[in-house]
Amino acid sequence: MGGNSTFQMMQNLFYHPLPSHPDQMRINVNGKPIEVGEGAKLADVLEGQPYVPGTYLAIIRSMEQVVKETSEFEFVTEKGSFIVQVQEGAWKQTWLDLYKGLEGRSVRWRTSKIDAIGSFPSAIPSSRDLAKFIRNDCFFALGGYDSQTTYIMIARQDHEAAYGVAAPVFGRVTSGRHVVDALDEADKVLEVRPVIIELRSKDALATNDLDTKLGQGMSVETFVQVDLDPRSPVAVEHFLVAVDGGTIKVTEKTESFTANSSRMDVSLIEESHSIREPDLVTVRHQGDGMGRIYFYKTRRQVSNSHNIVGKVAIGHQLIHLVPEGGAVTIVPKPGRVMVIGMTQAEGQRFLESQGLKQVRTGITDDSAIIVEQEPELTMHVMEEGSVDTFGTTSDRIHDWYLFRSEAPASVRYIEKLTGLDHKPIGTVKVHFTFEGMSMVTFDGDDQLGASLYPEPTWKDLSRRGDIGVTNMSRPNRGLIGIRLQESPEFGPTGEEQHGTNIIGRFAGDLESMMVGLKDGDIVYLRETDVSPDKVSKPRRKSSSDDAEVKPKKAAAKKATSSSKPKKAVKK
Repeated sequence: MGGNSTFQMMQNLFYHPLPSHPDQMRINVNGKPIEVGEGAKLADVLEGQPYVPGTYLAIIRSMEQVVKETSEFEFVTEKGSFIVQVQEGAWKQTWLDLYKGLEGRSVRWRTSKIDAIGSFPSAIPSSRDLAKFIRNDCFFALGGYDSQTTYIMIARQDHEAAYGVAAPVFGRVTSGRHVVDALDEADKVLEVRPVIIELRSKDALATNDLDTKLGQGMSVETFVQVDLDPRSPVAVEHFLVAVDGGTIKVTEKTESFTANSSRMDVSLIEESHSIREPDLVTVRHQGDGMGRIYFYKTRRQVSNSHNIVGKVAIGHQLIHLVPEGGAVTIVPKPGRVMVIGMTQAEGQRFLESQGLKQVRTGITDDSAIIVEQEPELTMHVMEEGSVDTFGTTSDRIHDWYLFRSEAPASVRYIEKLTGLDHKPIGTVKVHFTFEGMSMVTFDGDDQLGASLYPEPTWKDLSRRGDIGVTNMSRPNRGLIGIRLQESPEFGPTGEEQHGTNIIGRFAGDLESMMVGLKDGDIVYLRETDVSPDKVSKPRRKSSSDDAEVKPKKAAAKKATSSSKPKKAVKK
């Protein structure tokens, strides 16, 4: 029964008593009722609600009105469920007035011709007229021609009889007829509920127009909350990075799911998977579309290519109503735990606000900048309850200005290699340096470097501060370098022009970075949007240049090549 979960959720959202004051409207906002004045607009109900300006919201019509217009109702019994389709006509409103009273009633008796469920009181007038019935017809009946003992009857065979009501048929069993056949006397009706498979456009809509007027009994969803699944820590972190700005864009929509494909060039592993039920959120970890995030609308079978990320807890309608290209506000639970880039003091306050403990390492002063944290994955942090935060001085974090428009593929390589694609401060490991060398090189990744097609290189002169990467045309593909002395012949990694992609400019103090630097050291970097060529004065050398450079450690694995390239010779 595809719409059952939809109805259960909506019933909780929308059934509320009318407001006490006649000029007030009762509006449901993210599952909680509030009262607003007549003529209220969307903007009037947003105070205190999670909402990023410009994103879409969902408006759903009063559930009472939606139920009036549905024609299918599910009977949930101790033997299973069956569906009754209610006919339009004289009995439709009577049915709507009475169906909730069937809950808890039982099959009072069975004969070869009928099942009788009840009894309950009604205002149905009595009659001794005969009526014809076809197998699976549903009709009203009065015990002893008394409306205080009203029954719902289901015809088990074609027949003609008088059951106390004139022309009593109001519907038919259309699905689950085997359940009706299996019913026994005393079996209870646990629930009767409308079957709402999908809201129609006139029942629900998505809009980002905050001047949209609201009506009595409407419901508003301002955001989508996803409760995360700890069994897929890598997939969850991928999701958290994708929604780090507090929104998610809808890039694909089908009858089965809504999806986001904004973060596809990633490497993931197989984790937890199960049947993809409505409201489940998954990420594809292999095959075509790897990295795509899915919000399921209908049930789909298990796929080993999909890791479970979590489940939609709020915003069930909103996520599927948003048009392709639109964005929604999204709130993951728990939120991402990422303190890299904060000071040690800021990191402590943030972690304590999440009920987590901080263990300071490296430079532990309040003003020290956190450049590494362990664990780095949010689900692992929540499991352990504490985070090791490695701090350093700000002069040990170096700004790189990246040529995103000129060399997009090479910049993407740098992001993945350094970790800048998922954290504000990345790392590279020194591959080769010595005093007086005209460049410094950093480990690359031979496998990722195999796809580094040639991109723009230098023209007449490779300048001091140029950052480059060796492209796929050379044996040391993927090697990263910074030019320390200008050269008309060789680039930042010691290669000639055809073997070098220039990916940016070093925007900090090169002398400061080079003090005491040796092979295997970890260098911290962050991206700046200010080109050093537009800065009149270079950054001065800091008095703390004698602070130790952190030696190689496990947390720098992402900046290390799986197959170490040969060291470049001095050029």
